[in-house]
Amino acid sequence: MVATVEVRIFFLTLLSLSYEKFVVTLRMATLSKILVLCVGFALSCNLWAQSREFECRNFDGVWQEKTDIVNSAFLARYTINADSIWYSVNEYDGLNPIRSFGGTYTIDRDSISIRIQYIKRVSHTAICRDQFLPANNQWSILDEGTLVTDTLPAPQLFVLPIKIETKTLVIDDVPFYLITDEQQ
Repeated sequence: MVATVEVRIFFLTLLSLSYEKFVVTLRMATLSKILVLCVGFALSCNLWAQSREFECRNFDGVWQEKTDIVNSAFLARYTINADSIWYSVNEYDGLNPIRSFGGTYTIDRDSISIRIQYIKRVSHTAICRDQFLPANNQWSILDEGTLVTDTLPAPQLFVLPIKIETKTLVIDDVPFYLITDEQQ
C-alpha cells in the first residue's frame, strides 16, 4: 500500500511537472497568437487609414500642364471638382476646334479612370493668320462659330497612370500643376 501511494505521488509529480510545462507552453502559444493577431490588426488598421486618407484627398481645382505659371493663355489643363473632370486644350493651339471634353472620374491608387461623356467644340469656323499664336506657324481658327456641346452616344473610358504629389498630378507622365483651387 505504501509503495502504491509512493508510485502515485511520483507519477502525479511527473504529471504535474508535465502539466505545468504543458500549461506554460499553451499559455506562450496563446500569447504569441494574440500578439500576432494584434500586430496584424494594427497593420491592417494602418493600411486602411492610409487608403482612406488617399481616397479623401481633395483634387478640386485647375491643374495646368508643365508649369504653374499662366502667361497670355492657358496650356492644356484639367479642371477637377468632386465628381467631374474636364480637359481643356492648349489655348496656344489655334487650329484645334475642340475646346474641351469632360465627364466623370475615379482615382484608384496609381491610375485615374476618365469617362468622357461630352466634347465642346467651335462650329462653323474660319481660318486666319494670327501673329500672336506661334504654334502651327501662326495659323488659327476664328472663334466666329458657336460653342457646341456634343454628348457622346456612349461614354469613352480611358485609364491612365497617375502619380500624386503635393501640388502636382503626373498624369500619363505629364506633370499638371495646381494653379488655382477655385473652379472656373
